[in-house]
Amino acid sequence: MILRALSAFILLATGVPVLAQTEQSASEWAHQVVTSDGPSSVSVTVYRDPRRTGDRGMNLSYLGGYALITEQRTVTLPAGEIDLRFEGVAGGIIPQSAIVTGLPDGVIEKNRDAALLSPSALLNGYLGRGVTIRRTSAVTGETKEFDAQIRTDASGGVVLQTAEGFEALQCTGLNEAIVYPAIPEGLSAKPTLSVKSRVATPTRATVTLSYLATGFDWQANYVADVSADGQTMNLFSWVTLANGDETSFANAQTQTVAGQPNKGRDNIARATGGGISLRCWPQATTSDIMVKRFDRARNESRMRGQPLMAPMMAMEAESDLVSVGGARKVQTKQEDLGDLKLYRIPVPVTVASQSQKQVAMFEKTAIPFIQFYETQIWANDYQEATPLVTTLRFQNKKRDGLGLALPAGKMVAFKWAGGERLLLGEGGVDDKAIGEQVEVSIGESPLVRYQLQSMENFDSEDVQWTAMELTITNASRTAAQVEIKIDHQDNEKLRKLSQKLGRKDGKDFWKVTVPANGERELTYRVVRDKR
Repeated sequence: MILRALSAFILLATGVPVLAQTEQSASEWAHQVVTSDGPSSVSVTVYRDPRRTGDRGMNLSYLGGYALITEQRTVTLPAGEIDLRFEGVAGGIIPQSAIVTGLPDGVIEKNRDAALLSPSALLNGYLGRGVTIRRTSAVTGETKEFDAQIRTDASGGVVLQTAEGFEALQCTGLNEAIVYPAIPEGLSAKPTLSVKSRVATPTRATVTLSYLATGFDWQANYVADVSADGQTMNLFSWVTLANGDETSFANAQTQTVAGQPNKGRDNIARATGGGISLRCWPQATTSDIMVKRFDRARNESRMRGQPLMAPMMAMEAESDLVSVGGARKVQTKQEDLGDLKLYRIPVPVTVASQSQKQVAMFEKTAIPFIQFYETQIWANDYQEATPLVTTLRFQNKKRDGLGLALPAGKMVAFKWAGGERLLLGEGGVDDKAIGEQVEVSIGESPLVRYQLQSMENFDSEDVQWTAMELTITNASRTAAQVEIKIDHQDNEKLRKLSQKLGRKDGKDFWKVTVPANGERELTYRVVRDKR
């Protein structure tokens, strides 16, 4: 009889599967299953969350964008009907989007294997069945094993039945693990897409798998350094992409797409799996139990003359940043994709799971800009002294040092003062085409304020009006350019204006200069015709 090794798993108290070994007859695997454990090459194209505007950063706890992933895999196919399993696809794969090419006789059907191997899935698969409990002393390292049956699932504390009765897992004060004899049928260690096909003759084929996957996003990040005279700025930009999926894509050809292609919402069930809820039911408190465990271990250590080693949980964070200085200077390359813009990273990079990556997009110097202060008011509203919003305005034109398509994202502005690089503020940038004007609001000004109050009211049978006064103060040492948009009801008109109005974004507005350490007063009437 031909035997082969089959992996079994030990579930530690931390929920980490550890490999053990057993054997099983190959006759149980008579159906033809071909497994591809990973791609030989992969391309990842990340699209932004279509519902997120430029002034909102990525929600790293729930990434609303998506990615187009294209993988190439080389597989050896036997003759007959086969089940080809693509292991290691994205956990957020949208199965109906998957396209498989390169199979000699095409695809019969596609299936997404949603039951992932995890501590909870492994335990639930052995509910009511026999397992082995392994207990290890943290002080001596002595290990004991005995048989047990699992009597509850992973959701509310794990109860075991042993020869001595019922007990809860991890409530003895010792390190415990469950040893499983085999992997329950139907569980996958990695997110998996399987396809059925019929192969006429045995062959070795290079298969291409393309699919959309949720759980990705990207944005542009701009860093503006304002010159000492406040007239120009240097602008550096990053492409920041995020992968919220459990799958990493190593050495991937990576690109991002700016714009909003039409795409509907995809409601897909995430793969099952997760951790185990461990609970004890002592008559004492949790703190009492922990003290007793500590005391027990300390006493054992003293008896044996050994130091007490405290358990430690470590978390490692990996940073993968493409350098922009020295010989490794790497910048994305902009390409047209119909009406969209594609930013291609020219070298393969690893799009790691649950992480972000930044790659330089461009760097421009001495871009002229103006700083002004703005707000929007209701014409007949009362307003106490209120800060105006500081906004930077520049032209996206080649003659001004730019002339590039600017994807939406966040901008952070700095300025050197007293030998230090200090933060001025940050704001959002919308998608901007070449030639467009760019305005970025970076925060409220504590020095430039406005106040709005009514000065006189008149009411008759035919007409009603209110005289308003707008006062703008500037406590800075330089003159301030101010723009005030004025909104009003459809049945109201503005009359007796102290200064002529302009139009901006479909609204009336005032554009004035307020002298340093000075103020400006603007007056008008809000008139409502009653006839």
